[in-house]
Amino acid sequence: MSLSKIIKSRVSNTNFNEKQVDSNLLIDLLDVAVYAPNHKMREPWRFIILQNEGKKKLISKYLEVLNDEQKEIFEPAVLKVFKAPVVVAFIMPTNLDLHDELEDMEAVATVIQNFMLLATEAGLATAWKTPKYIETEKFKEILGLSIKEIVIGLVMVGYSDLARDPKPRKAAKDLTTIYK
Repeated sequence: MSLSKIIKSRVSNTNFNEKQVDSNLLIDLLDVAVYAPNHKMREPWRFIILQNEGKKKLISKYLEVLNDEQKEIFEPAVLKVFKAPVVVAFIMPTNLDLHDELEDMEAVATVIQNFMLLATEAGLATAWKTPKYIETEKFKEILGLSIKEIVIGLVMVGYSDLARDPKPRKAAKDLTTIYK
């Protein structure tokens, strides 16, 4: 499939079947995804793959440390994302220079897009999620982040029996100004 067809066919899909995803495949996809533009080659990313028992332990530990009010707020969102066979967390170090930090976030977003396109090519379904709980210190601590790291996004990954059609997009010609 051509790159343009992969881009146009990639959709968020959270209807996963029970087929296991090989973590080596995910690492291979990440090895290619990191060929993303990033300022001064800072490569401001690392990844945490959560699957099987590791995923279950993380969910259990996180929900255990929440008080009743927090659990009411976050538990449904946690269970929604972690229903996926695999969740890949995209982690970035913070940067005291706001401009550099914004550039780093943009670079990580590009890695996420590359990863999702490669996953589509490999026959995997994905969905990029940014739930509020990823910003909590408790979640970051249980995930094993340092105080100088943040979660840019969680990508749900698995196989799906349901093919989804992409939604139409606005034409670029209608959104483009050309200065001549």
